[in-house]
Amino acid sequence: MKKILPVIMILMLILSSCKGAEYNSDKIQVYASFYAMNDFVRTVGGDDIVYHSIVPLDTEPHDFEPTAADMAKLSESDVFVYNGAGMESWAEKVADTLPDTVSVVCASSNLPEYLDGDPHVWLSFKNVKVQLQSICDAFSEVDASNAVKYQERTNAYISELDELENEYKNAGLSGRKIFVTHGAYEYLCNEFGMEQAALEGISGESDPSPAQMASVVDQIRADGAKCIFYDPLEGDKIAKAAAQEAGIEALPLYTFEGDGEHRDYITVMRENLEQLKKAF
Repeated sequence: MKKILPVIMILMLILSSCKGAEYNSDKIQVYASFYAMNDFVRTVGGDDIVYHSIVPLDTEPHDFEPTAADMAKLSESDVFVYNGAGMESWAEKVADTLPDTVSVVCASSNLPEYLDGDPHVWLSFKNVKVQLQSICDAFSEVDASNAVKYQERTNAYISELDELENEYKNAGLSGRKIFVTHGAYEYLCNEFGMEQAALEGISGESDPSPAQMASVVDQIRADGAKCIFYDPLEGDKIAKAAAQEAGIEALPLYTFEGDGEHRDYITVMRENLEQLKKAF
C-alpha cells in the first residue's frame, strides 16, 4: 500500500481535469468499499444514484487491496462509503487523500454497539439501522433534490428490519451456543443472547491448529451440538473436517461480506435465521 498511495495522488490529479464516460450522468456517483456497504448504498439510493463497489461482490474483503486505478476513480465520485472499524485496512488512508468534493461516510461511526477489534458491525440489526441513516444523510446533503426519496427508502427498509428482528427474537435463540469456523458473529450473538465458539479468529486469516480443532470438537460433543457453521465466501473445508470428526453437519451462515448471488441483507439474514434454527 505504501507504494500505491503516491501513484493514487498522481492519477487523481490527471483524472481531475477530465471526466470519464461512466461519470456522464446527472445522478450522484457513489463508491462503496465492499459488499455489505454496496448493498446498503443500493438500498438507500435506489435509481437516484450510480453505485460501484471497490471489492468485487463475491470476493472476501479482509485481505483485498484495491488498485491505483480503483482509488483514482474515487476522486471523481460524489460519495465514498466504507465500514471502518478496521474492516478495510486501506479505506481510511485513501479517504484522507480524497478531494473535498467527495463526501466520505465511515458507516461504523456513532453505532449503538461497538466491539473493539471486531469490524463485523453490520451483523447487528441495531447497527445497520444507524449505518443506513448515515448513508441517507450523506446522500441527502449531496443531492438535496432527492432527499425525501432517500429518507423514504431508508424508513421502509428499517421497518422491514424491525420485522425480521422480531422474528429473531421469537426464534428461541437466547442462551444458545453456536459453533463456527470464522469468529465473526459476536454482534449477532450479543443482540439475541447467543454465544459463539470459533475455530478461527475474527479475521479468519489462518487455519486452526490441531489443538484448536480438537478443543472445539470436544466442546461440540459435550454440548450435543447438531452442526458447525461456515461462511460460504471462505469455503467449507475446515467446517467439514470438524463436522466429520464430531459426527455432525456443516451448514452455511453468511457474514454478508460478499455474496455470489448478489442478494440483499434482509434475504441473507432471513436465510441465516433458518440455518440457526437447525442448530438447536
